Amino acid sequence: MPATKQIIIRIDPKLYEQARFKCQNEWGIGLSPLLKVFLKAFVTQDGVGFCIGDQNLRRKFNNWLVKKGLEKNRKGCAPLPGPRLKDLYEL
Repeated sequence: MPATKQIIIRIDPKLYEQARFKCQNEWGIGLSPLLKVFLKAFVTQDGVGFCIGDQNLRRKFNNWLVKKGLEKNRKGCAPLPGPRLKDLYEL
């Protein structure tokens, strides 16, 4: 078994370029180290493990997380109202 694993994600090309540009210009790093830090925070801390700075995005993200937690135990029921993952991407 290999010592590392690879993650392939599909994202909007514009978002990819913006993220890559910000990583390089502000910190001089690539996207990979940034994603590793986010994943490490995610698995070692309570909740998501990192803070979303934008107030509208933070509120919508928190509401989405609560909704997903409630839906986890409601298999087969009608979907709950509230933000969808798509809504987070569009903000």
